[in-house]
Amino acid sequence: MKTLLRIMIYVRPNAKWVFIAIAIMILATFFDLAAPWILGRIFDEGIEKSDMSVVIGLTLALAGIQALKSLGMFVQGYSQELVGQNVVFKLRKELYGHLQRLSFSYFDRAQTGQLMSRMTGDIEAVKNFVGFGAMNLITGMLTFVGTTIFMMTMQWKVTLISLITIPFILFVLFRFNHRVGPAWSKIREQMGRLTTTLQENISGIRVVKAFATESVEQRKFAERNEQNFETNMDRASLEAKAFPLMNFYGGLTFVLMIWIGAVFVVRDEMSIGTFMAFQWYTWGIIWPLNMLGWQINILQQAIKAAPRVFEVLDTPVDIENPSNGNDSTHMSGHVTFDHVVFHFADQDKEMDKPILDQVSFKVKQGEVIGVLGSTGSGKSSLIGLLSRYYDVTSGSVQIDGIDVRKYELDGLRRSIGIVPQETFLFSATIKENIAYGYPEATQEQIENAAQKAQIHSFIQSMPNGYDTRIGERGVGLSGGQRQRVALARAILMNPPILVLDEATASVDTATESAIHEALLGVMKGRTTFIIAQRLSSIQHADRILVLENGRLIEEGTHRELNEGSGFFRQLFDRQNQFAKQ
Repeated sequence: MKTLLRIMIYVRPNAKWVFIAIAIMILATFFDLAAPWILGRIFDEGIEKSDMSVVIGLTLALAGIQALKSLGMFVQGYSQELVGQNVVFKLRKELYGHLQRLSFSYFDRAQTGQLMSRMTGDIEAVKNFVGFGAMNLITGMLTFVGTTIFMMTMQWKVTLISLITIPFILFVLFRFNHRVGPAWSKIREQMGRLTTTLQENISGIRVVKAFATESVEQRKFAERNEQNFETNMDRASLEAKAFPLMNFYGGLTFVLMIWIGAVFVVRDEMSIGTFMAFQWYTWGIIWPLNMLGWQINILQQAIKAAPRVFEVLDTPVDIENPSNGNDSTHMSGHVTFDHVVFHFADQDKEMDKPILDQVSFKVKQGEVIGVLGSTGSGKSSLIGLLSRYYDVTSGSVQIDGIDVRKYELDGLRRSIGIVPQETFLFSATIKENIAYGYPEATQEQIENAAQKAQIHSFIQSMPNGYDTRIGERGVGLSGGQRQRVALARAILMNPPILVLDEATASVDTATESAIHEALLGVMKGRTTFIIAQRLSSIQHADRILVLENGRLIEEGTHRELNEGSGFFRQLFDRQNQFAKQ
């Protein structure tokens, strides 16, 4: 019930159209109830008394009723669909907007396929109930009650005898409703898993082919597909058992009505007109109950799908934009990490080792800071805290003496240009990808950023230059080319703080050298963090931070660290030895 009430909140803004649909539905139901009564009068007042004027007049009345009903059904159908589509539109808008506000910690745990399933199939199930199922459910109930009342006023004895089978139909419906709910719950979950498997396979198709594991992936998908098939067949089995039985009882009601009615006609306790009207009215009893099975199906789909949507909507936003947040327009780029401790959301803060442990350092405006460390040392988390992708567990990260949690969130992130290790490009033109964070940039500004990223010449050599469309996730470009486009995107933003997270890892040494030469001008006066594995990437750094197991173990210039015997010197010796081989 709570789920249905929450769905109704999304229906409320469409109250006008709901009212129109209900009004027309009530009118159409009245027409349906009046038509058999008119048929009875045709037989009793027209045919039996050989009065053709009555027959013609009442027949024309029936035709007019059907015409009005058809017109009403058009308006009602349009109104219902409009309400359903508006609910879907609002739900998808809210869900997508909420996903944009959720922090990285949510997406670290969430499965893309499950989110896609909720955004599409689950919301569509809600729409089917709101736009079709709910209204037809009400129509069926009104028709059943109204038909029973009309029949009781015309011949109550025949009506009561004919309704003997109704409790059996209701019992079948009760059992069906009790069992089909869990079946639809399994189907929604299985569909999410199937979508996840499909999404992962398509996204990772290069890895699949590189390791020749197509058959493995086919078996994995076949297993998910079979589970989905079996779950759907379990649900179909419930329908196959319930619906024919309901049809049998419905048919029995019709037969019973004919038999009992005929007896009463022979006894002269029912007119032939009333008998004919009862044949029509019988369908007003049978079809609502038979349709109720399908409406329960639609209702249960919505009841099981909606909580999956609301689960995402109810996920708290743990990185909140502060009210009256500080403006970052005049940010200069002084950075301070003050005894920073950081755990991921799913870690036990008492038992698990922190990702960053008591990290403290200060960076002046315009300094170039190299960050070194082995895999898992906390380098990327350091930058994630700076941009507030995550919040610190304790301690503070400050820019210009202000805690990053006090800055207006969008402004903070626009002030930090990041070239991530895993480059992502959109299915759009190269120009649109470079200008993604600054869409109003001029062509000259875009080309200038591309030149500094050492990608301008390559773009010009492409068929349509900057208007060349690239495939999804940058398909059509090499890893190094994608990285340079991402670098141009960050440069174009002209941020006071620049972060290069393994930004030249996918380019050759010569290109890396050219990029770093070009970046000397870009980094001038700009606070820059360079996260790298290769020492050549940080040769121009003013200072180097060395992380190990989440702790800052070394800090100093290239010369100072090289004179020591720690991680930096060991890495320096290994890379020199490798270069000589």
